[in-house]
Amino acid sequence: MKKGADRKHSFWMLFLIFLVLVAFYIGLSVKFDDLNVFSKAFMVLVFGWLFYYSYKKSNEQFYLASLIGVGLYVALINSFGTSYTGESPISFNLVLGSWMLFAISLFFTFLAVKWYENSKRKSKFPLILFVFYVLIWIILSINVTHFEDWKLENYLTIPFLVLLFIVYRWFRLSNISYGLIFAYMILHIIGTHYTYSEVPFGYWMSSLFDVSRNHYDRIVHFSFGFLLAYPLREVFFRIGKSRGFFGLYVPVEFVLAFSAIYELLEWLIAVLFGGDLGIAYLGTQGDVWDAQKDMALAGLGAIISMLVVAFVNLSYRGKEFWKEFKDSFKVKSAVLGEKALSKWESKK
Repeated sequence: MKKGADRKHSFWMLFLIFLVLVAFYIGLSVKFDDLNVFSKAFMVLVFGWLFYYSYKKSNEQFYLASLIGVGLYVALINSFGTSYTGESPISFNLVLGSWMLFAISLFFTFLAVKWYENSKRKSKFPLILFVFYVLIWIILSINVTHFEDWKLENYLTIPFLVLLFIVYRWFRLSNISYGLIFAYMILHIIGTHYTYSEVPFGYWMSSLFDVSRNHYDRIVHFSFGFLLAYPLREVFFRIGKSRGFFGLYVPVEFVLAFSAIYELLEWLIAVLFGGDLGIAYLGTQGDVWDAQKDMALAGLGAIISMLVVAFVNLSYRGKEFWKEFKDSFKVKSAVLGEKALSKWESKK
């Protein structure tokens, strides 16, 4: 039984490595269409070796290497892959070739892997991830397309990171959650580097699927639900003791709630600043139903994420998970309103 479970686990981990490499190859295709297929394949295989090496050491090390490797390379090619023509005060007229960008990202990813291997600290995973996120944020803060819009977009990014850092000591999330948050934040700051409606990956998708709109913002809203529903589930599981059905349902509800709050903030900021800056921040691209579609995609991402969680629980916990699911519908206390009123009456 254990051998069968190990084989299934190995299959899924190798499949994840494959998906990471496909994402890496697509990134190369979007930014460096002049690279031939053999050059792209070589780069992918080298990173593939590093990811596989990390996987053989531990799943956690592979998780760290893939997040940092892909995130760092994407940041470098977006800031230094082409010549800069904007007017940002934080700019360098420096263009690096595809092989140089590949070598730099490979070196720093290898450095992160070795740091993880040699560190004895229990908090090494979130610490390394945090350090490299700050590095990636700094890289993507250089040569931004619209500096004023970039500042607006980061008014929420920096407080969120500070909050994570502050609460770490008394409420540490799992490494899985920190990795998912890292992945989402990378997607977000790529959008802030260009403004969401001008990200090259969105134009590449538009060309591929023959659509007129840049859909990068849709991807990020979907990712908000898909990547952040699990960290939210962890919070409610540990603080609110949400179990069974409600452990899957409540994260979806909060994703939709946070999406609605964000859309209201977008509307407020656009009204306050107005003009081209407000339009750039909204990024509706002429779609009157943009806010509703964004919220729907976030909800869909959260539902898919929770279905994955349910599938994993069924695979590894089976009967225990079903029992927990059914027990979550049982009423465990008296009607609270009447109980509170009768207490108040007796005191009166």
